[in-house]
Amino acid sequence: MTAEEDEVWLDESFFIDDSYVLKTFQYGSQIITLYCLQTSSTDYDLTGQIVWPGAELLNKYIARGLLSLNELAILELGSGVGLTGLLCGRYCKKIVMTDHNDKVLEVLQRNIDLQPSICDTNSHASTLLCEKLEWGNEQHLSNILEKHPEGFDLILGADICYQQDSLSSLFKTVKSLLSHESCRSKRFILSYVSRARSIDAALLREAKNFSLGVCEIAGTRASILGDILEGTLFEVQLL
Repeated sequence: MTAEEDEVWLDESFFIDDSYVLKTFQYGSQIITLYCLQTSSTDYDLTGQIVWPGAELLNKYIARGLLSLNELAILELGSGVGLTGLLCGRYCKKIVMTDHNDKVLEVLQRNIDLQPSICDTNSHASTLLCEKLEWGNEQHLSNILEKHPEGFDLILGADICYQQDSLSSLFKTVKSLLSHESCRSKRFILSYVSRARSIDAALLREAKNFSLGVCEIAGTRASILGDILEGTLFEVQLL
């Protein structure tokens, strides 16, 4: 047998799991049903197919009315299946949910399309959109800002800082957004779950490298997953 005959070839579909299930989440009076995976895909790049605990942390904060979203235009980074963005859509004027992975964007759009059939019957109506955004990709960012020239009042991200080598590109994107003339509030709210001290330190270091200040929002630190992890909300602003 030759070396070529002995080579094992795996199609990329081997790593893709699209066996989504409908799950329902409730935050206060808001009930949201969406498609997601029960467990993460074997492909590390497809972690956006599940609901992460940092999304739950931010959503509970929003549901308590502690983050005013009324009439805001919001941009969410790393939206995944869209749980946080869909909750924001119950309060804000418009939300643009973003992700870099095409497979994740497919289920995100599917969840957006699902919402009219399950939204409550109040008079509030918001615009729910999704766009492709790879952090650090200036063309992706430019496309979004051109499509939404009215800009954004708030930038959000929930549980998106679990991979140290992505932090630099994340904060590069955040800096570009907060520096843009159309970004009115100059605030990025980050729901962060601590999983490694090295990432805790890298988060603060990379933010500082891009002249961004990170301040913990008082009263948001909480235990997650039965006290296994700890999470908190940060407000990130230009220095």
